[in-house]
Amino acid sequence: MESAEIVTKLKLLFERIAQPDYIMEHHYADSFFIKLNSCDPDVQYLKSLPMLADMIMAAFYRTDNYHDTVKVFLVRLLAFITSNEVNFAKFSAKKGDDLVKAFDLINSPDMPISLRVANMEVALSLLNHNSGVHWLLETNSWKKILTLCNEKKTVFIVRQTYKFVSKFIWKMKNFGDDTNVRCVLAFIMKPALEVDLVQKQSITSEEEDELCKIYEPMLQMLLTIVSNEKEIKSPNCVTHFILREFQIETYCYIMLERLRREDIWLLTTKFLFWSAISKFFLVKIDPSGIKCLRENFIELAVTHFNTVHRLIQKHSPKLLFDYCNASNLIWGKVWNEEPIKWDNPQHVEMQKWLLIVSLVPPLVYVTLGKNQSVDENEGEVDLYINTIMKSTCEHTARAAYAVRDMMLQLDVLQVTLLSVKRLTFLKNNLNNVQANIIFQAMYYVIKEFEPFDDEGLSRTNNCFGDEGDKISIMAHVLDTLLCLIQNYNINWQDSLEVICLNAVVYNVLKRPNLSCKFVVTALNVILTTIKKSLTPNLCLLVDTKPGSGLHEIGILIYVKMHDRVWEIRDTALELLLVCSEFSYIKFPPFQKQILSHKLINVAVSMALNDPEFYVRVSALQCVAAATKIALLWDQVISEYPNVQELMADLCTNPEGIVRKEALNVLCEMYQNLKLNCSMKSALYEKFLNASLNDFHWEVQIRALKFWRVVIQSLLGEQGMLDGTFPPVTFSIESRKIVTLTEKEIQKRLLKILDELASIGCLSILVKLLFDETEVEVMELALSIANELLEILEKHRVPGFLRPSENDPKICEILRVEDNDVAEEKMETANVTKSEDVIQDILNSDDMNLLTNIYERQMNLNNEHTAGNKKKLTKFATPYTFVVFMKSNNFKETIECKKKWKEGIRSLSSVMDDMLGIYEVNSEVNTLDCY
Repeated sequence: MESAEIVTKLKLLFERIAQPDYIMEHHYADSFFIKLNSCDPDVQYLKSLPMLADMIMAAFYRTDNYHDTVKVFLVRLLAFITSNEVNFAKFSAKKGDDLVKAFDLINSPDMPISLRVANMEVALSLLNHNSGVHWLLETNSWKKILTLCNEKKTVFIVRQTYKFVSKFIWKMKNFGDDTNVRCVLAFIMKPALEVDLVQKQSITSEEEDELCKIYEPMLQMLLTIVSNEKEIKSPNCVTHFILREFQIETYCYIMLERLRREDIWLLTTKFLFWSAISKFFLVKIDPSGIKCLRENFIELAVTHFNTVHRLIQKHSPKLLFDYCNASNLIWGKVWNEEPIKWDNPQHVEMQKWLLIVSLVPPLVYVTLGKNQSVDENEGEVDLYINTIMKSTCEHTARAAYAVRDMMLQLDVLQVTLLSVKRLTFLKNNLNNVQANIIFQAMYYVIKEFEPFDDEGLSRTNNCFGDEGDKISIMAHVLDTLLCLIQNYNINWQDSLEVICLNAVVYNVLKRPNLSCKFVVTALNVILTTIKKSLTPNLCLLVDTKPGSGLHEIGILIYVKMHDRVWEIRDTALELLLVCSEFSYIKFPPFQKQILSHKLINVAVSMALNDPEFYVRVSALQCVAAATKIALLWDQVISEYPNVQELMADLCTNPEGIVRKEALNVLCEMYQNLKLNCSMKSALYEKFLNASLNDFHWEVQIRALKFWRVVIQSLLGEQGMLDGTFPPVTFSIESRKIVTLTEKEIQKRLLKILDELASIGCLSILVKLLFDETEVEVMELALSIANELLEILEKHRVPGFLRPSENDPKICEILRVEDNDVAEEKMETANVTKSEDVIQDILNSDDMNLLTNIYERQMNLNNEHTAGNKKKLTKFATPYTFVVFMKSNNFKETIECKKKWKEGIRSLSSVMDDMLGIYEVNSEVNTLDCY
């Protein structure tokens, strides 16, 4: 946008908002500020515009007349400009008192919440420069801002306040202003300095609630300050200042002794853990700067394990696992280097002992009450427990046994459920060592849920407890397993159990009364393990060991494909797709499973008849994959000899995703099957229609990819290999070896061009580049056309093309049928049919029949739409195509379209919306505005 234009619109905007009756639309205001945070050149110019600050100051003199929405907009705009130190100096010199007044009233109940949020944006922007920090200190406005934490107006405001206090403290500390840091911290810790918990003989629940109202904001602010993972590693850390100047650690331990509220306990323990980490970073590096010494961890370990034992003694498993989760997440944030290890007296990894306590409940649950001499599987669990205990320290082992004893005193099932729920929170915040440890533990838990043993007999001494609770526990375990194998390197070298996971999950699925989510997750576990862990070496095991999970995967897929819940059917089809793809080369034994249960035939039936469109799409993907495998496709043909016509019919489905996948099936059939001329002609017509007429650009993209396949196929038939013509090739027509001279290559390319012209491929490329189509469609059409043109020019084919009388003009290539008589007949017929539909509704005494009548009407509308398709009346010739491609700069056209689309969401466009230009400009097409 031109500079003069942006200045003009800015002036108009300020004139508009000055009107007493003007109300700012929230949507436009939000869009405006989103643009201000971008790197748009208009935004950069706006930031550097001196008059913007003057206009805002002038507007602030008339704020009493403004609507609240306009006030909020102006304050947010003030936050935008005051992040610049010069603008803030200019504003504070003239209107600084008004800003002080705004912060004085920020906690007033009379101030609207939206205006309070806007003022917080100003406060945060002032922290971007020294002048703003100094002004906040000089005016004491920071005190008014921090009081917002006590009132808890909204979660968003409180979070903004915590963000402010953290940034404020660290800014002053980095300036070396210890005096003001001490002052602000004293204000934050005022409750701890004023209330003497030691002298209180007893604290009632009501008194505790009142105390917690003032302790919680204090702890939240302290926690926000110390949890700066970058600054906490610096020697000049605020945490050391807090601990040294205020002795807050001692007070925190007193709070743990005197208070019972779990939320306060969690905040306090997290703060103590952060404090210990701060001390660790202060002394962690030895003089050589190479490694951490064991002695550096003593205080961190003592803090952690003392806290764990306190929480165990408190008999609060929820608080215990929340703290363990927090400590894992905190350490993961601050330590992103190699895992810390030390070898005295034994090999120990810190990441392990932070994790072990959370794994105890599920392991205790699956071993509790077992007769070790009866079930040999318990030996595997015990072996795993002994292994992880040996890999950690004595304190971790003591904590683990203490957790076990606590579980026996409480409800084992509920404690286990709390534990596995918390483990799901960690699943995206682990390193590979931790991921493998959790994977092994979760594997042994889910293995105990198998209804049958290795001999196929029912297990008598399975996990105790209510079936519903057990399924809930196992659902979380399964969810954790799925996330681990998807996102981490779980391999058989580190976790041999991954090889057996498929069989275990397959057996678990034999249980009754499993929820839909459980079944979907289980199927996804099987699917993921097949994709990531299945190797060709296992082929012999599948063939020689009947009864394994892989050997019976066919029946599992078959059963789940017939489930009444569409999510399960869809996931089963996804599993079938993976098995079909693997059976092509990597894992042929899957073909027997697919054939014996006619799974692809079932997929064809689902693609044609399933009521859920997503399931149809997954079924079509399976059908497409089967075209590569002769045995599977022969079975399909035996039941559906007209499968090509059936797939072609789906190309008129009302759902775009179904049409897209149906076209993909036809494309795969063209690539992988031998089709006769009539079948190819039918495909060409179907894809020609989809390329030109489909109103979903994704479907057009799929159709264009087919034409790229056609071009490559024709080039391959004429001898091209990997993009080049070899010296010699075999001619199918003459059944002889032919030398590919330059003249012979030109002859073959001209033949290809003639065929592409006759089937309409060249016409489609011309039309899609000529018309105002979607940018993505134009880009792909240009790419395909340029690839073809590059090959032609490489062999100097364009020089042999000559114009003829039959060459059509570009505008003549496509014509829309516009017969007035036919259209009138169509409308008459449609009115008659619509009257029939209305009469059916009046005669219907069952409201459920309205669904069928509605579908019938939709079909009538689809028929009407299908009758008004664009058709090629003249086909582009090779000469027309080449001349058209050379005479136009399509890259420039595409770039212009991209800029136009971006301009719709530009700062200028947003300002037009705010000014209401589209509302009063009758020359602007409403549809062009968006």
